[in-house]
Amino acid sequence: MTMFARIRLPAALALGAALGGCVGDKAEFVHSVWRTGDAAPIVSTVFYVTDREPDKAWPGGFAKHWGDTPSCGATEATIPALNPPDQPIPTGKIGPISSLQCGPGMAGIASAIALAARTKNCNEVFLYIHGFNTLFDGAVLRAAQLVDDTRSGCVAATFDWSSEGEIGRYIPDIEHSAYAVPHLASFLHALSATGIRIDILGHSMGNRVLLQALAALAQHADPPRPDFIDQMILAAADVGADPVNNDFAHLLGDTMPFVHRVTVYASHGDAVLAVSTVAHGEVPRAGHMPIGTGKLQTPNAADHVVDVVDASDAPAELLGHSYFAMSYEAIGDIALILRDTPIAARTDTLVCKTRDDGPCDPEVPHYHLIVADDRKPDFFVRLIRKLAPLVPRIELAPLTGSPE
Repeated sequence: MTMFARIRLPAALALGAALGGCVGDKAEFVHSVWRTGDAAPIVSTVFYVTDREPDKAWPGGFAKHWGDTPSCGATEATIPALNPPDQPIPTGKIGPISSLQCGPGMAGIASAIALAARTKNCNEVFLYIHGFNTLFDGAVLRAAQLVDDTRSGCVAATFDWSSEGEIGRYIPDIEHSAYAVPHLASFLHALSATGIRIDILGHSMGNRVLLQALAALAQHADPPRPDFIDQMILAAADVGADPVNNDFAHLLGDTMPFVHRVTVYASHGDAVLAVSTVAHGEVPRAGHMPIGTGKLQTPNAADHVVDVVDASDAPAELLGHSYFAMSYEAIGDIALILRDTPIAARTDTLVCKTRDDGPCDPEVPHYHLIVADDRKPDFFVRLIRKLAPLVPRIELAPLTGSPE
């Protein structure tokens, strides 16, 4: 047995245990982070644009396969409360589906969203763009949960690209995310034309779709109005951020004319992004390394803000990738962002300090989510997250090493 084979088994077992968690927006794990005990489920309407293939046999009527032609509509999402630790978490559900015309250039669905927002006298939409390992029902439920838990209270929408919803289908998900970019660009352009306020949260691979779509709109013959996005939140961004060839910084620079405030959530405890770093030839991911280190610079200007929050201590599933929606600490901070509260004023949710708990450096402030000690990742969780990136390295070793 080679050295790599001896290491591979325990590492694979550790990762296998970790993958029993809820990486991705799996419907069975979406619930409120606030409402506990016997609180009633929340039922809300979520608008959607998806490029999935319609299939009535799948939850919500859309399969995991790419369908090329976009479908648009609205559905009801039921978000359960978070039960006490000794009780199972009830699964959210969606339905029924109401199909709507996407319209030329997505004008139909954008007009329907704007009408719903104005009917509620709030004139805004919260748009969620999911990451990998997510099916249609999970995307819809997560959008509804985020709007409910952040108390943003207006219209919820999701742009659902055709992730296959399987943990082992990461590479196909990369391909499918690229296919979705033109549809999202059209959707954002149409939403901009309605004049409503737009807030967007992208997660993981969904940030590739979002940033590429906005970069494409920057080159459009008729680009959207400046600052048509009020708040853009990039959580656990699975986007390359090599200091020598920084795709994230380039893409973010292209988007800045369209966005009032960008907030980047990053965690060095995110094992999914650590694995992604290996899979991408050791190119660091923007959501894995908090930007305040100075190794990853983002553009800034007087009228456009880029904030960075270190979420490394936030509670999440075992691999630490979905903290943005599973941690009430993160949800509380996102709620303040949606109210346009400046980062320095969010003293109930953030603390400014160095990574080793040193004093805040006003020249390069480093903001951390405030997390109680008993809610931070314990030794076992940190160990699993350290081991996870070993598996792809060990898988590649026989191809790059010499025989024993």
